[in-house]
Amino acid sequence: MSVVVIGSVNRDVVSEVARLPAPGETVLALGSRTNLGGKGSNQAVAAVRAGGRVEFIARVGADADPGLWKSLLEYGIGLAAVREVPDTRTGTAYITVAGGENQIVVDPGANFRWETDHQLDALVAETDLIGTAQVVVAQLEVPLRVVHWAAARARRFILNAAPATQLPDDLLRRCDPLIVNESELAAFGGVVPHTPEKAFEQARALCLSGVPSVVATLGSAGSVWARRESGYNAVAGAYQPAPRVESVDSTGAGDAFVGALATALAEGTDLGEAVRTATAAGALAVQAPGTHSSYPTREQIAATLPTVPESQPLS
Repeated sequence: MSVVVIGSVNRDVVSEVARLPAPGETVLALGSRTNLGGKGSNQAVAAVRAGGRVEFIARVGADADPGLWKSLLEYGIGLAAVREVPDTRTGTAYITVAGGENQIVVDPGANFRWETDHQLDALVAETDLIGTAQVVVAQLEVPLRVVHWAAARARRFILNAAPATQLPDDLLRRCDPLIVNESELAAFGGVVPHTPEKAFEQARALCLSGVPSVVATLGSAGSVWARRESGYNAVAGAYQPAPRVESVDSTGAGDAFVGALATALAEGTDLGEAVRTATAAGALAVQAPGTHSSYPTREQIAATLPTVPESQPLS
């Protein structure tokens, strides 16, 4: 089961504070660390930790510390399609963490300095990887045209629509699933859903408009999924509650969910069961600090699945 992740690489600068600062306020950090991040590298690590065979496609700056991004090799992730962009810097994320919550500002750097459309078509390694993978996963921390290029060549395309932006209909019709959180779902539906039922209504509307399937994550409340079925206006779906856990650090937990979901779908798992697996991965990730180091293994996910509540059908 092969997964190709195309996305961002960042140098994460993380500061731990007693409480998140208010606008205009300065607070002193209790500690800080620098590690590899970016939604792309996060999801690649999460997918391989969940048991997938993963190739990563990304761009780094000329200032990149090879020891940092090549640490992905230690997980067994293929890096043949990670290329250095001259005369630019590696993306950097500034993350503040307090009480399990976080604030993040991202300087995209090389993540937004990809080849021209004509040059992309000439990239043999990237094109071959995307065309042969069971699933291809992308996010929106790289140019939208690159996402569109990958989606057009994928057998099955998964888009984590983060950060939120307007997306063209022809791209949305390729997303199976489209993965969003509450605020990203609101970018499509106009309002933030405050209940699983409201989230499903918005996800269902997206399916009826042409999106093959939608997964909406709801933080500690769990997630909902919706899938267009054959038949007039037929959409199946369910609410997947999350197990109750003590959150230590939510940074990158959404990426743990996406990576585990991608691996499950690459294995041929049904969407509903894949969401349940991803829920277990996300619940484990928030219980440990950091990103990559907090992502659970396939065995840990399997051991946690019995604690994940049964899903509740929605229609």
